[in-house]
Amino acid sequence: MGIDLHNLGLLGHAQDRGVGFARTIGIGRQALFVDAPDLERHRVLRGLPALVEPAPEAGRGRYFEPLMTQWFGAATVDSVDASAYEQATLLHDMNLPWSADQPGLGSYDAVLDFGCLEHVFDFPVAWRNCAALCRIGGHILHSLPANNLTGHGFYQFSPELFFNLYRAKNGFELVGLWFAQKADARHWWKVANPSTVRRRVTLRNSHEVYMLVIARKVADLATMPAPQQSDYAQQEWVQPTAVDPGVDSRGAAARTLDSLGLLDTARAARDRLRAISASGFALPAPDYERITVANLLRRGTSR
Repeated sequence: MGIDLHNLGLLGHAQDRGVGFARTIGIGRQALFVDAPDLERHRVLRGLPALVEPAPEAGRGRYFEPLMTQWFGAATVDSVDASAYEQATLLHDMNLPWSADQPGLGSYDAVLDFGCLEHVFDFPVAWRNCAALCRIGGHILHSLPANNLTGHGFYQFSPELFFNLYRAKNGFELVGLWFAQKADARHWWKVANPSTVRRRVTLRNSHEVYMLVIARKVADLATMPAPQQSDYAQQEWVQPTAVDPGVDSRGAAARTLDSLGLLDTARAARDRLRAISASGFALPAPDYERITVANLLRRGTSR
């Protein structure tokens, strides 16, 4: 759990989009994982003062409190964890609902989930806790594994989930959703909403991909309905076509290969070629739009 260069950029962009950080809580005490040269480049790009951090304690890393107070104007920086090993200010197992008698309910301007919820088995409860901690008008920020991170936690996440969670019927507005590849610090990819493009938005590549999300809370709702995947919730996407079972609808090439006993071999070769062609950094348009992060973080821009 922590703030790397992508997450630092997400905080900066969120600030430009009107996110306030006066009262911030990290889901897990967020460590700071940005190397000094990258931190300095970000500082110069954003026109920020030098970051003053306490001398590191033996056996302990750098944490997010100085960053949030000095660069993002936080007056309160809390954190919640199931154990005290990183000295979080609040102790709570996110598998369990946040009760009304616990501190912090509905009081935070920003809830930061940078690499926590994939480790929590009961994701719906954990997400509802994040929603409950956020005040109306506040924001939730996520940075979660999306692709090629199997084994990192319990889950990898689809954009479909967050496009459906952060809707008006759940009391939220989705501000933005992007993919970021760990090995490419310069770019994000704006992800198309499946319900808008009216098809599933999928991804296959060979790089670790994280999903970055900013959502604004607009209302407190007593209940939140379980989300339904877009193409199941909107059945008009699917236009069934009549198929005559007595007619071979395959093309001539497929019929010829099948007659020679080569159809399965040809399909396997096709799938290998597709995997190779999709393995690079480029994500397929029009479902993904490449964004240059440095341009995004220059003051006065928003995408």
